[in-house]
Amino acid sequence: MTLPMKIVASVMEPTPERALALMEQVDAVADGIELRLDALGIPPAEDPTSVLASAIGATSKPVILTYRPRDEGGEVDASLSERLSFWSRVLAWTERRVDVRARLFYDWEADLAEAFLHAAQLTRARTGPVLPWERVIASHHWDEARPEVVEAIYVRLSALPARVLKLAIFAHDIGDSLVIFRLLERARQQGRALVGIAMGMAGLLTRVLGVAYGSAFTYGAAVAGREAAPGQIPVSDLRTLYRVAEIGRQTAIVGVIGHPIGHSLSPLVHNTGFQALGLDFVYVPLEVAALDRFMREFVRPETRQLSWPLRGLSVTIPHKVAVMEFVDEVDPLARRVGAVNTLVIEGERLRGYNTDVTGGVEPLAERIALEGARVAIVGTGGAARALAYGVRERGARVLLFGRRWERVRELAAEVGADAHPLDELAACAFEVLINATPVGMAGYPEQELIPEAALRHRPLVYDLVYNPKETSLLHRAKRMNCPILSGVEMFLRQAAEQFRLWTGAEPPLDAMRARVYTALS
Repeated sequence: MTLPMKIVASVMEPTPERALALMEQVDAVADGIELRLDALGIPPAEDPTSVLASAIGATSKPVILTYRPRDEGGEVDASLSERLSFWSRVLAWTERRVDVRARLFYDWEADLAEAFLHAAQLTRARTGPVLPWERVIASHHWDEARPEVVEAIYVRLSALPARVLKLAIFAHDIGDSLVIFRLLERARQQGRALVGIAMGMAGLLTRVLGVAYGSAFTYGAAVAGREAAPGQIPVSDLRTLYRVAEIGRQTAIVGVIGHPIGHSLSPLVHNTGFQALGLDFVYVPLEVAALDRFMREFVRPETRQLSWPLRGLSVTIPHKVAVMEFVDEVDPLARRVGAVNTLVIEGERLRGYNTDVTGGVEPLAERIALEGARVAIVGTGGAARALAYGVRERGARVLLFGRRWERVRELAAEVGADAHPLDELAACAFEVLINATPVGMAGYPEQELIPEAALRHRPLVYDLVYNPKETSLLHRAKRMNCPILSGVEMFLRQAAEQFRLWTGAEPPLDAMRARVYTALS
């Protein structure tokens, strides 16, 4: 039987009043609502009837009632016998409510479901309530990701007569999500409804792609900042940004790989473009720490373990240089720069490109004549390479600064720049100062890399960090009357070129720009 929901909002609040207000708030965007009774602090011996009555009346959507014990990531300390008693009282009340019981689901941990099943088998000869297995979700939450352990848990859940099985593990690496996709396919072949989730940022693709790949539904946070589990994103993003209810196995997939990746606005800009043009594409953030494993198990057509229509990838910190060894063909510009920020997958071939050069240099060239200008670049990563190469092509003299002196000297020799240790920055004169490091990025440890003394000649200060729109460096530069240039335009223009490479279509840049500036404001 088809389940009546694809996107479920988890409501995990400390008081009934706050929980009910949030339920009403997400009613329009979620297909169903999970009410975490354990978060409300209801003791196992307490009667939850009044809370249940209010909750059921707060929405017309299906409601999943959850009372998660602490040893499975919940908020309540309750023994198995206490949970059995608690749920027996819940069932005694809710199953009498013939007007609403059809839209009530009960999330029971595996041990609880097994205990109910055993008790029912012992009392089968006696007249008693029939357990509503058609509305039970038998679940297991664990920090374990080893495939053999996770598969054994699935077998245990499969022995239960619950309508839905739910298996949530924690992904320490994106590769840990592969077992979830394998079990979704196994459940499909066995005719079982399974919700499969790899928690944590590294498992985000299971939340976005899970429904398209067989998951009965997926969970999201009711609102940002009120996540009920690691890696949850708001249900509004699942609905409108990633279009979880609309994408399918045929949907072309692109994404961004990096570590960390939670700050990225690339999903926002690209998914906005896809939706504006009606393209069956989805762009997902992929937190990748172990690049070699990811390229082998997810990307290379001949070795990948996930069967998905992967069309291409954005590549960001720290993989722009290392990814080149996995690419079959590198575009001449990317080869000269020595960094790849874009992968295109065509059949069995991986092609690497660099859109940072054009994206980074064009906004700068619109502000200042680069011919003969002295351009100071702080950083030695892929973005620094791209900007150094790009401005030199326009006739600028490049001064390269960094904390790791040997790395500065190596890169300066490769791109034809003057090498300087970072502590010489304040003593040098230049017309343009570019921050090509992640310092200042949202979520990055706060520090001041560039001293105010380096701004005394009032250079044009260009910060490639785009989130936040005005970084600490740009704020200080404005205070010292320096002209400034945000990294937002570089971000948009390099993204536009990626969009062309993946889709062959002209990107709706105005719509993409408006969405990004709205988000950053």
